[in-house]
Amino acid sequence: MATSLITKKRIAKAFKKQLEKKPIEKISVVDIMDQAGIRRQTFYNYFVDKFELLDWIFETELQEQVTNNLNYISGFKLLEELLFYFSLNKSFYAQLFSIRDQNDFYSYFGDYCLVLMEKIISEHEHNYHLELSPQYRQFLKTYHSRALADMIRAFVSQNNYHPDLTMIKKIILASFEDI
Repeated sequence: MATSLITKKRIAKAFKKQLEKKPIEKISVVDIMDQAGIRRQTFYNYFVDKFELLDWIFETELQEQVTNNLNYISGFKLLEELLFYFSLNKSFYAQLFSIRDQNDFYSYFGDYCLVLMEKIISEHEHNYHLELSPQYRQFLKTYHSRALADMIRAFVSQNNYHPDLTMIKKIILASFEDI
């Protein structure tokens, strides 16, 4: 079991290296496997195509970054970690956010942002003894998760944009005032 995870991660790392050099539509399984130093057929033991590999990378890396930490650090600390993670992987995620077909990363990432916003809202409700109406809670989750997904997409796609964590926190916290 550990060997298959190591092999998958090796293939994923090679794919990410290829994405630094050329657009996804120009990358073949042969390119990925040459980069990994593994025979081509091994790719098909784990993935159907490069899009399934992309799905696996999203799920694995975002799970390691977000889901696995949900119970251990605060929502705002998790947000800070997420921004740091994306800053380290800007070129890779810029390519992923540009995909507009069957494997739309933006939609997938939006779901992770919803989970993060649920955590932040729940913590704030608990810490300040608030009880939000279900409608307002849903509105806040949807609104802030989409805004966060858009900001991170802009961050990885544009050289001149860097989200301000303090400003993001202020905006989220301001949405709890006077309810």
